[in-house]
Amino acid sequence: MDSILIIDDEESTRELLKLSLEADGYEVLTSEDGPGGLAACEASRPEIVLTDIKMPGMDGIEVLRRLKGINPDVEVIVITGHGEMDLAIKALQLEASDFINKPISDLALSIALRRAFEKIRMRRKLREYVTGLESGMKDATLEIRKCKNFESQLIDTSMDGIIANDRKGKIIKFNAGASRICGYTTSDAVYSMNVSQLYPPGEARNIKKMIYGPEYGGPGHLINYQTEVLTKDGRAVPILLSATLIHDEGREVVTVGFFKDLSEIKQLQQELLQKTRMAAIGEAIAEVAHGVKNILYGINLGAFMLEKGLAGNNPDKVNKGWQTVSHNIARISKFSLDMLSYTRKTAPARVPVRLNEIIGETCLALAGQAAKKGVTLRQRLAPELPDVRGDPEGLHTCLLNLVTNAIEAIPENTPDGEVTVRTEAGKGSVRLEVSDTGRGIGPELQAQIFKPLFSTKGARGTGLGLAITEKIIGEHGGSISVRSGLQKGTTFTATLPAKASASCDEGSPVEENQ
Repeated sequence: MDSILIIDDEESTRELLKLSLEADGYEVLTSEDGPGGLAACEASRPEIVLTDIKMPGMDGIEVLRRLKGINPDVEVIVITGHGEMDLAIKALQLEASDFINKPISDLALSIALRRAFEKIRMRRKLREYVTGLESGMKDATLEIRKCKNFESQLIDTSMDGIIANDRKGKIIKFNAGASRICGYTTSDAVYSMNVSQLYPPGEARNIKKMIYGPEYGGPGHLINYQTEVLTKDGRAVPILLSATLIHDEGREVVTVGFFKDLSEIKQLQQELLQKTRMAAIGEAIAEVAHGVKNILYGINLGAFMLEKGLAGNNPDKVNKGWQTVSHNIARISKFSLDMLSYTRKTAPARVPVRLNEIIGETCLALAGQAAKKGVTLRQRLAPELPDVRGDPEGLHTCLLNLVTNAIEAIPENTPDGEVTVRTEAGKGSVRLEVSDTGRGIGPELQAQIFKPLFSTKGARGTGLGLAITEKIIGEHGGSISVRSGLQKGTTFTATLPAKASASCDEGSPVEENQ
């Protein structure tokens, strides 16, 4: 029975693959991490290993490298996520059999397994022929002929394309795999076509130049280079090309190219990308609908209170109802403006900005809100802080979001609640920190807080404040990160490029208790 080892840190992925493969008649082993998978490989010697490329601790690339050290003949198929093409190519360069994307489709898995078992089958046949050759030296001529015939059969039946051309580029070998991919028959190509006709204009010359260079495994070799071949009907097919120069008595005589058709993989990637986009759109619409529904509920509640107050001639109820309506109108207005701000594609203004001044203005504007909650608002501003070149309004929005969130993170009636804003000059950069002594953020939420429409405030938040902040800081060439622990407060740190050869003297460090 054919044996397969699955290495993946996601239990659901392991179990689904195990059930699917066992249903197809395979013997299946599983492991939740790289070290366990290596131990299972040494103990059980599976023929094929499916390994996730992104795992904590030992990743899939290191697992692949070590698996090949344990058993060079094991066929390894790496499982990748969206946007990990570079890692997948690296895996192929380390002699991975193939790669498939998550979520794993039956078609992609079937294609990858078929390729892997075909390689195993052909390798076994080759060994049988070599063994037969060694034991049958009495009839060496016959065995050599058989070996040559078998080598020819290997080339002709390979699923991958194999082409050989002489020094002038004339094709002298064109196997069935090349015919399947390119659409030309062997008789179309051999001694009738130049290899340059199979590539886009100028690409054959570029490939030959790289064979002689060191960039892709050379000189004399080209290993796993992504390019395209042109089919007989003019279509461009993406391929992964390897090539080598063959010499006879020190003289270059033939170039042999081996290429894998990537069109099925590319198509699956495009389908996955489209599904991912549609899922993201659906999730965003659902979140927007949820936010608007909550606000409309507040407006309806206020309208109900207004009607009751007017009907009963109750000014207090009328006033309370109008306050509720007015508050929710302001909320939906802010929600709309936040969405427009987040989706804005125009580049921000670029003028010299004194960040310490914007901090002072922001803290002054929020002093009343902080005092109402009993929160001490402090400033620790570096003197002679360099200017930032950017958009004053955008940076003001960032500070307003960060300081407002920090104040709201401190529970009501918390003694000694503090929010501190710090600035610091770095080498060619300005560092901004907003810290609070609030309830903190758990590790499971820290990975999501910059996502659009994600909020920890329930109905009070739009879920766009931090997403907008990250977007604006990114547009300024900076970055933002969070450091937090439950009941240990939170610190947001933003780093922005400083304006070259410009600084502003803000005087001594300032402390304001408001």
